[in-house]
Amino acid sequence: MAWFARSAPVLILAALAAPADAAEPANADLLIEAAKQAMGGPAWDSTITWHETGTGTAGGLDGTYEVWADLPSLRNSFSYELGPTTGGSGWDGKQAWTTDNSKEVRIETSGEATAQAIQDAYRRGYGFFFPDRFPATREDAGTRQADGKSYAAIKVTPQGAEPFEIWFDPATHLIAREVQLTGADPHIFILSDFEPFHGIAAPRKVIDRIGGDPKFDIVLQAGTITRGGAEPDGRYAPPPPPPNSAQWPAGRTSVSVPFRLLNNHIYVAASINGKAQLPFMFDTGANDDILTSVANTLGIPAEGALGGGGGFGGTIEEFGFAKVKSVSLGGLTLPDQVFGTESSPAWVSVEGTAVAGLLGYEFVKRAVLTIDYAKHIMTFTKPEAFHPPKDVAAIPLSFDKFVPILSATLDGIPGEFELDTGARGALSVMHPFAETNGLVRKYHATHSAITGYGVGGPSRALLARAGKLIIGPVTIDAPVTEIATGTAGADNDARTAGNIGGDLLKRFTVTLDYAHQTVWLQPNRSAAQREIFDRSGLWIGRAADGGIEIADVATESAAAAIGLITGDEIVAVNGKPSKTLALYALRERFKSAVGTKFRFLVKSKAGDRTVTLTLADQV
Repeated sequence: MAWFARSAPVLILAALAAPADAAEPANADLLIEAAKQAMGGPAWDSTITWHETGTGTAGGLDGTYEVWADLPSLRNSFSYELGPTTGGSGWDGKQAWTTDNSKEVRIETSGEATAQAIQDAYRRGYGFFFPDRFPATREDAGTRQADGKSYAAIKVTPQGAEPFEIWFDPATHLIAREVQLTGADPHIFILSDFEPFHGIAAPRKVIDRIGGDPKFDIVLQAGTITRGGAEPDGRYAPPPPPPNSAQWPAGRTSVSVPFRLLNNHIYVAASINGKAQLPFMFDTGANDDILTSVANTLGIPAEGALGGGGGFGGTIEEFGFAKVKSVSLGGLTLPDQVFGTESSPAWVSVEGTAVAGLLGYEFVKRAVLTIDYAKHIMTFTKPEAFHPPKDVAAIPLSFDKFVPILSATLDGIPGEFELDTGARGALSVMHPFAETNGLVRKYHATHSAITGYGVGGPSRALLARAGKLIIGPVTIDAPVTEIATGTAGADNDARTAGNIGGDLLKRFTVTLDYAHQTVWLQPNRSAAQREIFDRSGLWIGRAADGGIEIADVATESAAAAIGLITGDEIVAVNGKPSKTLALYALRERFKSAVGTKFRFLVKSKAGDRTVTLTLADQV
């Protein structure tokens, strides 16, 4: 290792000892140049293709990986196997792509996906070693501390991407860490065990740390690294899609499935491995997921304990994988699926209804989906048999991971918004978008409340009504708008403006054609109705004893006015035991006319008491 450090020119090393008030860009450039020299110097300039293979471990699972990178263009492709799951991703110089367990291919062209792919390509291809090739701003970030050591750090923002930091070991000048600064689940990449590979010093070991928690580390151990000449363009292009694996009832080109709309979420009955039907939430932007307890009951073993977020809410949750022979919905069957698994998440008690897990993206990827919110019917149609709805304009979609994205303007401000049947609200606005455009002040948003709950935990927002949301030919007046105040999870997406959820989508019949990245929004009889936000000020959940627990009280709300606080338990509502009341039904009643009264028997640390809550608008 020492000979790599000694190869750095004496001039550079002396300059790195310059006073702290030296020009920031110059100091950043010197740190990068010292690292380049310590890691092989001129050998980098003659490298065209980087090919790496190795092994990986995460959450008790073992696997392998392979990376191809074209350093002059930053094109790359990555593939992996980890326990029962496989996948891949790439950047062909123009667009990002991913593959999943079923080898399905997804082209991701949203601003968020593109910016992340550029950053990944820049880091993976050591683009910071070639400032003349790849424009970026580089600035001194001072000293960083970790594990009892100090590092010299710089902040790098590649053109078209989000910023990240590079930390350098001051003793060896080698790169010690790369730290993402933005995104729903920022990663830290810890590089170590540098060894020479064909004239270049590269890390034999890389730890990918999610959310700063070592419990969920993904450890990659390089086996081989080779340098070579240019590879064919196809090496970095998205692979061809596999044959559509969906199995349809004989003679049918479509199937229809009834659903219940609870908490603005879609619930359907589905069968796993041919067994009795179970209730699943249907989320068009979610991959398949099953509760570990349900998998155990069905005799399906779960493997692994990895970490990941769940959209809004910043908590990193543990999940595993389970191989499922088949999942069937209304007679439409998908064979050989890999489900995520999780153990009794809190959002189940928040929903207040039995649920076995999540379904969504895998079905919509293979069939055109029409959601008739007015009739509570979903219809899946074979792609080759689908005909677009008449007299309804097509709206283009893009993707960020599994989530469909559409372009819209909010009071004249353009942005990209998630189309999310798994979100209960009407319109949520991400924290960076709101801050950049001064939306809190613009909308005079002062009331704070928990507005949603996902796998990543609760999300808090300021409440408002925006003026107009325009999606292609569709104009939505005065939507209830939740301005995210969190700075973790999806709240912190840097290039996604917001999220359009079930409370707004239920005004339409929604048709999704993922293969052609298109959506149609056909107004239904509720199209002109304004959303009504909760008028109680309560965020409620099912208590351990079966009653109703107050999990949050909105500021300046009806509940706050009568002294209800987080942790109080509602024992009875208008004389009826709370254990007999469905949470989703009570939430709808909390949207009744202003002035409607509810009599609660409340149990708290101070003792039992009876209070009367009078509904009042929060927005």
